[in-house]
Amino acid sequence: MKRDIQNVEDDIITIKRRIKQKLIDDVDILEALHNTDIDIDSPDEFLDNNIFGFIRIPTTQDTVRNFICFTVDDIEGHQTNTHMKIQQIQFTCICHINDMKTKYGMDRHDLLAYLVRDNFNWTNEFGMQFSLVYNKENTIDSDYYCRTLKFERETTNNLKKARRDSLYDRS
Repeated sequence: MKRDIQNVEDDIITIKRRIKQKLIDDVDILEALHNTDIDIDSPDEFLDNNIFGFIRIPTTQDTVRNFICFTVDDIEGHQTNTHMKIQQIQFTCICHINDMKTKYGMDRHDLLAYLVRDNFNWTNEFGMQFSLVYNKENTIDSDYYCRTLKFERETTNNLKKARRDSLYDRS
């Protein structure tokens, strides 16, 4: 039996899709990304230009741009309950030094991190809530600076797939 890849039921893939949608639905985030080549009325164009569902480290050869990259990871199983796991979303807000200043009197990577935190800290968007456990500034190279946010939650460990038999015959 062939899998229905278009409709995969995987919590990480589902969360990534929702995160991308939530990011492009937030006009303040799109504005703060400050990509003058993309019309803010075309939010899908920010995907894979300024918003990535994986951690992308820009090279200094890139044009001056700002990014929000994120990952969703199952970082460990629960210590005492195999039906639960610890899941983490990591956002990295990366900004070029030549576009660091904003009209709000704060650095762009801090503004983007605030907007991400405002959208995702304690949200019910994913069922069980994620809470901020890490917020750290760093440098990538002499041109790019970043702020990394990590959100964690305890959630069910793919209980839908807990049965030992497969829906798909692999023989």
